[in-house]
Amino acid sequence: MGRQYEKKIEIAGSPEQVWEALSTADGIASWFAPIVKVKPGLGGTISGGWAEGMEGTQEIVIWEPGKHLRLTMDRAPGKPPNVVEYFIESQGGGTTVLRLVQSGFEDTADFDNEFNSYAGAWPVFLLMLKASVEHGIAGVRNVAVFRMLNEPRPAAWKKLTGPDGLCAEGSLENLQAGAAFRIRTSEGELLEGKVRHLDGVGCGMLELANSTFCIFCEKAGDKSMLTLHLQLFGASAEKAKEVGDRWGGLVDRWFGLSAQAGA
Repeated sequence: MGRQYEKKIEIAGSPEQVWEALSTADGIASWFAPIVKVKPGLGGTISGGWAEGMEGTQEIVIWEPGKHLRLTMDRAPGKPPNVVEYFIESQGGGTTVLRLVQSGFEDTADFDNEFNSYAGAWPVFLLMLKASVEHGIAGVRNVAVFRMLNEPRPAAWKKLTGPDGLCAEGSLENLQAGAAFRIRTSEGELLEGKVRHLDGVGCGMLELANSTFCIFCEKAGDKSMLTLHLQLFGASAEKAKEVGDRWGGLVDRWFGLSAQAGA
């Protein structure tokens, strides 16, 4: 029968606002991938990626505005398609519940890394979607810094969150959702606010005063992929570029990389 991943989240917004976040290029770019193209409607497509040449395309097989969106992406021949479904339900009083169901994972070791990667990342992406809707999509700039790292994921996470990275002062270790945090990077930048999600091995969301700071450190064979997302609320395009360039430079210095595309 295979495996599936399912998660719900409550959002202070209407079904129409949640639908906008899921089905339009601006909406998706505000919480997911920075490179997005949408051909709306049944039989259309949604394409997204974090760097040029790394986009993936999903086919729209169910399109019920404000209610239900189903997307499929083919895998290798003989393998089941990757299926992502969103179910939207109004709770009244301006609140909406979004239910995500992702299926198409076989019960074999070949699918373990893919399943675990999605299961680790979705809690953060859904929190980003929630933040985007609740702050207003038009006022959100989603800055993404993507890097391929030579270190395996545990070593990359340790370096990122250690004294030569994010935590020259303070620590993120063992913090639970809802906890306050205060850290200072090795470059002297102060970050403080509330933990929204932190799994301690690769994914987390830190809520700051006017932004979110999200981490995705994923396994890539014996190496890892690092993506930092900073959702900026009410920032200009110039400010977003400055933030992306600065954090891209920090990651490059922390990991000894030359400048890469994707900041």
